[in-house]
Amino acid sequence: MCGDAIMLCPLLGRNLEILRERLGAPRNADVLIRRFRSGAFESAVVAIDGMVNAERVNENILKPCMELPEQEGESIPPCERVSFLMERAVSVLPMKMKENIDELVADALGGQAVLLCEGCAVGCVMDVRGFEKRTIGRPEAEKVVLGPHESFSESIRTNITLLRRIVQREELTTEFVTAGGAMKTRCALLYLRGTADEEMLTRVRRRILACSYDFPLTTGDVEHLVEEHPLALIPQCVRTERPDRAASFLAEGQIVILTDGSPDALGAPATIWHLLHTPDDATLRWQVGTFLRAIRLIGVTIHLLLPGTYLSILRFHPELLSPMLLTSVYETGSRVPIPVYLEALLMTLAFDLITEAGLRAPGALGNALGIVSGLILGQSAVSADIVSPLLLIVVAASGLGGFCVPNYALSVGLKIAQLFLLTCGALGGFYAMGLCLLALLCAVCAMNSAGSPLTAPLTPKRPGNRDILLRMPMQHQKARAFFAKKHE
Repeated sequence: MCGDAIMLCPLLGRNLEILRERLGAPRNADVLIRRFRSGAFESAVVAIDGMVNAERVNENILKPCMELPEQEGESIPPCERVSFLMERAVSVLPMKMKENIDELVADALGGQAVLLCEGCAVGCVMDVRGFEKRTIGRPEAEKVVLGPHESFSESIRTNITLLRRIVQREELTTEFVTAGGAMKTRCALLYLRGTADEEMLTRVRRRILACSYDFPLTTGDVEHLVEEHPLALIPQCVRTERPDRAASFLAEGQIVILTDGSPDALGAPATIWHLLHTPDDATLRWQVGTFLRAIRLIGVTIHLLLPGTYLSILRFHPELLSPMLLTSVYETGSRVPIPVYLEALLMTLAFDLITEAGLRAPGALGNALGIVSGLILGQSAVSADIVSPLLLIVVAASGLGGFCVPNYALSVGLKIAQLFLLTCGALGGFYAMGLCLLALLCAVCAMNSAGSPLTAPLTPKRPGNRDILLRMPMQHQKARAFFAKKHE
């Protein structure tokens, strides 16, 4: 025994009895336990029906073991019988020897086969997974005009293969860790040895292993474990469904986290600039990439500040508008029965409601729903004198700016910040908006991602590539990211 762990014993019957009890056999019809003669001793295979490839189990494990001569292995010490079968009969790769029954049960539930022998207190776990999985598809959230058109799937092994096909380097390392309590979830940490910082890797690994939740984890749950500021509006890790972008994370010295059952990858540490970059920035020429980033930054600014600025001008700074425009605004606003702040708040929430409904509706119905709802509600609201036409234009422009945010989690956080600034603009004009914006910027500058500053390398100043707001030519992007391991 080792602590509370249950270890295998030399008696095959006793080991199978424990496994039957743990897996609920024979009541659990999915549990497959096949006891057979392998040469001069008895053996058994434990697996879960539907999770393993039955043909591989039959052809590579059962058949070669059962065809051994009756006296084969008679002189082999009992403690080495499993190793004997792996050397003389079984033809499965990869495999791993284990003694802990808890680990053997978890491996069997994960789709692997467990081989046990009489007189041997060691079991062999063989990867013969054969469950159904989705084929590699096209990215849905990160589409590009030029560049690869393949995305991750729900199979962690397939996702690792996609990354290794791109990053063909001997330094690429894969570590499997298990997170969770009663329902374990297998995660993979991928990094480049000598490039990723060891302290950063230890911090991420420790936080994942400390998880004890009793339900399956997704990539979003793992992100909550890794991040250092759970109450922040801005995500501290960057998620992607594209193998080529995850490969760029590895080259920069980041750690890529894959979760079994999730079709995306998590990059840590991350900066706020990672959340604003898109794959198109790298696949297009640097002049085009720089222009697109400028457009994107303008859109983010409009989305965040325009509604609050509109209210600030109307309530506290009307001198900034021309008399003709101001007269038009007051004339249309005089027919609206609700205060301008409530009017702006309701229209902003209505736009978000239409966006969310269009996103959740299936297929082409979502696009039609967004267009029809926007046209009908907007035109009807203006005709009924519920909202002013200028406010409708402001809300629509702000919503279009929000669509420029490439990261979905960041876009939702900016929507919440937009409501804060809208309220500040209604209460105190530009002064209150400036104080709120300053507080948000200070909070962002104080945030870390896996021990790395979120706003670096701009502030605090760090050495690295000239690829922050401007997309510079490739000859100026040879340096590693600032959070990568520094060579002496």
